[in-house]
Amino acid sequence: MQHKLRSALSVLGIVCGVTAVLTMLSLGEGARQTVIRQIEQLGITNIYLKAAAMTEEQKIKAGEKLSEGLNLKDRDRIRAGCLYIKDIACLKEVTASVFGMPKDISPQMAAVSSNYLSLLNLFASQGRFIADQDIAEKNLICVLGSSIAGNSGTGIGDDIRIENHLFKVVGMLDKFDRKTGQSSVISVRNYNEMIFIPLGTDPALQQFGEKAMSQKTSELSEIVVQMSKAGEVLAAGEIIKRIVSVSHHQTEDYQMIIPRELLRQTQKTQRTFNIFLGSVACISLLIGGIGIMNIMLATVSERRKEIGIRRAVGARRKDIVIQFLAEAVMLTFTGGIFGIWTGLAAVRLISAFAGWNMAITFSALILPLIMSVCVGIFFGLYPACQAANTDPIRALRYE
Repeated sequence: MQHKLRSALSVLGIVCGVTAVLTMLSLGEGARQTVIRQIEQLGITNIYLKAAAMTEEQKIKAGEKLSEGLNLKDRDRIRAGCLYIKDIACLKEVTASVFGMPKDISPQMAAVSSNYLSLLNLFASQGRFIADQDIAEKNLICVLGSSIAGNSGTGIGDDIRIENHLFKVVGMLDKFDRKTGQSSVISVRNYNEMIFIPLGTDPALQQFGEKAMSQKTSELSEIVVQMSKAGEVLAAGEIIKRIVSVSHHQTEDYQMIIPRELLRQTQKTQRTFNIFLGSVACISLLIGGIGIMNIMLATVSERRKEIGIRRAVGARRKDIVIQFLAEAVMLTFTGGIFGIWTGLAAVRLISAFAGWNMAITFSALILPLIMSVCVGIFFGLYPACQAANTDPIRALRYE
């Protein structure tokens, strides 16, 4: 308190260091949570088989190997060959013109199996979803995503025109919270802007898909396989990959995506990323610690007479060490408290202006504070020992 400006400047280095550590940890945690939410939306117990986009040359090679691409036979082979499977669903992307929609709405169409809704954890807010009977009887019915239903003003029982056919609306999906961003690991479909029709509906797969069929695209765009337990996913993935590879004659006209494996790899990468960010931020704390050491060494030099008096009246070396060490820790602890407040403010500002997802955790608050105290102990120990080893006689004579 006798040297307020000098103490404040020393504390400032710790404040900057703690602010940097807290900001970096919050940034890393926010990125981790964003990626995890994206992957969890796909389902941790699910495995996805997607038709790969192929060039003309690749299509020719696939034809030479007699690969038919993803199809219903693959679904049946997987169901029969893998004992871990709980359920399996299919989706076919459909290119078709939808009439009567506002100009700013461009709905995506998909023909799906009846169990697609449950495998993707989607829910119908009104009406129902596609049933097995609709697929068997090729009923011209459809289910609308929440955005399509809300913006078009279409209700249950209304008809919408798709190409030259009228499809009756039998259901509407609940709003889907699509957690994705520019750095998404894998694209998540925006189900709010989709129209679902029964898989195998004649207009959907033949008349609407004439261009696609002429280009020899796959019969299915996606197969979703759900396991009974999360622990069975990786083992099932090996089996499914072998089944499909054999049926496609080792043609790479599909890609297999395992969200659980993606999650594990992402967490491993994120830990490395957090260590890197934390190490960079810790440099600021070390610089602040060096400042604390400098100020404490100056303090010891200026207070040699005080040290001599204390030793003369019975203070032990241990007492001197504790006194100066406590002062150093007090400076860094104070800097840590102020650093946490400035760090919280920095996180909110960055999140508001940069639009980054940042998450503040308990460890992100406590870890910088503990580190600041450790810095005080580490860099204050040497000056404290210097003070304790001062000769009392020479200290009393010090002017």
